[in-house]
Amino acid sequence: MKVIYRFFIAFAVSFFIIGCQSDQEKKEDFYTKADNYYTNKEYKKAEIELKNAVKIDPQYVKAHYLLAETMVKLGNLKGAFGMYSKVVQLDPDNYKAQLKLAEFLFLGKQIEPAMEKITKILEKEPENITALHIKAQVFLFKKFYEKASQIYDLILKIDDKNIAALQNLARIKAIDNKLEEAEALLLQALELDKQNIKLYSFLTGFYLQSKNPGKAELLLLDAVKNNPDNEQSYILLGSYYLSQKKVDKAEKAYLDAVKTKNNLPKSYMTLAKFYEQINERTKALNSYQKASAADPDNLSIKNIIARFHFNNKEIDKATLLNNSILEERPQYYPARLLKAEILLSNRQFDEVFPIIESLEKDEPKSFRVQYLKGLYNIGKNQLDEAKTSIIKSTELNPRFLKAKLLLANLYLKEKSYENARMEAIEAIKLSPDNYSALMIKANALMAQQKFGEAEKDLLKLIELSPENPLAYYRIGLLKAALKKYDDAYNYFLKAYGKNNKNLDVFLQIVRIHIINKEFDKAHEFCSSQLNIAEENNAAKAVIYNTRANIFLQQKNPAEAKKFFLQAIKANPKFISPYNAIAKIYLSNKEIDQAIEQYHSILKINPDNAFAHMMLGTIYDSEKKYNKAADHYRMALEIKPDYAPAANNLAYHLAVRTNEIDKALELARIAKANFPEDPAIADTLGLIYYKKALYKNAESEFTDSLKKLSDNAVINFHLGRNYAKLGEKQLAKKYLNNALKIDKNFKGYQEAEKLISILNQ
Repeated sequence: MKVIYRFFIAFAVSFFIIGCQSDQEKKEDFYTKADNYYTNKEYKKAEIELKNAVKIDPQYVKAHYLLAETMVKLGNLKGAFGMYSKVVQLDPDNYKAQLKLAEFLFLGKQIEPAMEKITKILEKEPENITALHIKAQVFLFKKFYEKASQIYDLILKIDDKNIAALQNLARIKAIDNKLEEAEALLLQALELDKQNIKLYSFLTGFYLQSKNPGKAELLLLDAVKNNPDNEQSYILLGSYYLSQKKVDKAEKAYLDAVKTKNNLPKSYMTLAKFYEQINERTKALNSYQKASAADPDNLSIKNIIARFHFNNKEIDKATLLNNSILEERPQYYPARLLKAEILLSNRQFDEVFPIIESLEKDEPKSFRVQYLKGLYNIGKNQLDEAKTSIIKSTELNPRFLKAKLLLANLYLKEKSYENARMEAIEAIKLSPDNYSALMIKANALMAQQKFGEAEKDLLKLIELSPENPLAYYRIGLLKAALKKYDDAYNYFLKAYGKNNKNLDVFLQIVRIHIINKEFDKAHEFCSSQLNIAEENNAAKAVIYNTRANIFLQQKNPAEAKKFFLQAIKANPKFISPYNAIAKIYLSNKEIDQAIEQYHSILKINPDNAFAHMMLGTIYDSEKKYNKAADHYRMALEIKPDYAPAANNLAYHLAVRTNEIDKALELARIAKANFPEDPAIADTLGLIYYKKALYKNAESEFTDSLKKLSDNAVINFHLGRNYAKLGEKQLAKKYLNNALKIDKNFKGYQEAEKLISILNQ
């Protein structure tokens, strides 16, 4: 038995040794395979082999280090940092890993921890050039330029051909305004490596900054001469020519980059962006498509093409290409982002919300997602929520111009004029000649009655874009507000000369003719505008309606009625003429005749929504509100999106019943079909007021008042709303406006009483 026992022990020991040797061999085998994969740039395969190796031996330092390097190549920086930390934990004297950790800490702006590691490394290896470079970078970050300079001098004593040290020392000399010394250092670096395109780029930037474009051009031509097969040298030359506005030379350089046939996708993409910048859209698209053909599996290029279509309002093409990307890779973030933008542009708010939610979940700190969330909330008329998202977007990226402009516009809309002005100023800092930013600032200044400052901005806008009518129009409004009607008229005429189809400008010119009692000129102007309107029935309706109002100013209701009817015929959705005709019938006491006429129309054609609309309007004017509501309902049964009937029924429900939600639904139908009508905006504002949504109400009343500034009822509505918002001065301003305009409007006594309360 003893022999057998000894044999068993010997067998067990030998089995154990064989087993150990097997694990040792396995981990070495995994490492060897991984090393080969890493050398051949097959990083994912290398990662798998290395994970197998460290699973067998968690203390395997060499494998942990190579795994960290592999993770860097795969873009997994968080994982790499963890692996380097593991190496240091296992082997504290591993200075290669310590250096890598110091680099990570520095890049993460953890300056002091990075410096602690570098100090320890340099104590052991005082001439470690990588450590010295990081130490110098820390000094540069802290703006300790003298100390950084001393470190670079030390590096150059150790290695007088260290290009990075020469380059950074030149940077310090340039900061110290020692330009000749800086240039000499850069030329010395370039002499060491004439294939280093980054050096050419750096020295070009130096020459341009020191206002020496001639030297920059010669340098770049030298780069092309020394690197005829490197596409990047031509791209650099093209970018220089573009910066100097030498477009033809830039194009040739970019085309030469393509001819090298090196990195064709990049060369074509650069060429495409150039064409896009100079508004050669067809050539841009062609170049983008060639880039995609050169790298057909590159979803990033396809996404850029889809966005190109989107930016050029080719929504169907953008949608088609974007959907194909998402079919291939459903979670591809840039494509999901673009899909959200496409849906927002189509006002598909219910469909876009889940996408925005998922994008935010994946990237909670994405400034673009917060911006899109803001657009979504604007679309849903949730302005407070919109503002919160846009503010968050600007906080995440203070240089995001689109968000700053949108926030400035939101402030302008809610009458936070000083906030709007300040945000516009911030946008101007990012883009000094930005038209939208300057216009927002000017509009805010006008609202603050700082007319002199506003005029300066508007004149600058005319200088920037002399063919754009908007600034001329806004100065016209400014002069009209100051009652300088001759100056206003001249600016309106200039705006009209730039765009004679702009009805806002047309209406202001007519208004000044009426103020000056030049009725014949006003009529002539309307007649000429009808010829310009051609087949645009919506525009014709406004012109007929305007001419009818001129006749009312001339105390000629019979002629006015003819033109109001023509306005309705041109655009049955236009509400203003309905109400005006009802007033004419009422003042002429032709009620029965009118009712009989419209009933006879309904006998011939029971589905005539217009006849029901007119009957409703007439019964409204006679205060037979239930009968009026019945006819509005019948009009809507015939034509569910009939804006005039939806608006008037919404008003009836809001004022005379408790059906506020139904009223809101109808008012939104009216608004969607005729968004520019001031009567609809007033109705919607009134409903929001009833629902205690005073900020929403303010927005609608303000929009309405822009077009009907002399309407007592709308001034009253806005003033009463400001009282609810606690804005006493604004409330009194608009309530007093209402009292001055019309002493007989419904609500006059309530306005007087409210002013009395506000004055207490």
